[in-house]
Amino acid sequence: MHPRSTAGRIRPTRPRRSRLALLAGVVGLSLAALAPGAASAATRIADEASCTGRWPAAVQGKPAMYQPGARAGDYIWHDAAGWHLRVTKVTADKAVFSGRIRSDRPLTVAGVALESGDSFTLSADRLVLTYRFVNHGHVDGLDFRTACAERLGFAGSMNGRLLPTSRIWIGAASRHPLQNPFAIARVH
Repeated sequence: MHPRSTAGRIRPTRPRRSRLALLAGVVGLSLAALAPGAASAATRIADEASCTGRWPAAVQGKPAMYQPGARAGDYIWHDAAGWHLRVTKVTADKAVFSGRIRSDRPLTVAGVALESGDSFTLSADRLVLTYRFVNHGHVDGLDFRTACAERLGFAGSMNGRLLPTSRIWIGAASRHPLQNPFAIARVH
């Protein structure tokens, strides 16, 4: 990907004061999986077909590199069922994957193959999804949908350090973002 071509491409995140103020204002977090209204919230999320624009082709399909026990890192993709984030690693020794996904529209989320010690939270306004997975070589992950979001921001870490971009795989072509954190914008 060419860094100057940004329409519908994976773009680096540039910090803005308004985003920092918004993040500072997010106070209440709740466990989305345990929220009593989670099922009704899921029904309020717009069907992807009703949204204007589409997610870029570069994010479509499961990364070719992804399989349980693959190289350590974040695997991210979009398909007809929504967005998917998976983490895995080769060895059985402990690694802690954590991160944050920011949306400009509300999210719904479900955990995938989570065990004791794994957690995720969705902010009260459902715009910020935070996760922490203790991984021993298997798979941990999230499936999530947006209410016609125009942009998603991702930041991922392993053992307290930002993942290098070579440890983040996006879409069927297993592309790497230009930096971590990064953003993906809808194409119009």
